[in-house]
Amino acid sequence: MPKLRRPLTVPNHAELDTGTTRAILRQATRYISEDELRPYFYTD
Repeated sequence: MPKLRRPLTVPNHAELDTGTTRAILRQATRYISEDELRPYFYTD
């Protein structure tokens, strides 16, 4: 079975809009569990 490549947006900005951040998280959770990503997107 061939490997499939999928793009993941990684902006190079000091600040991101909330909607952009949510979209990146949604894309990333296709490949990495949300529990693993959560510390990089949310603070306690």
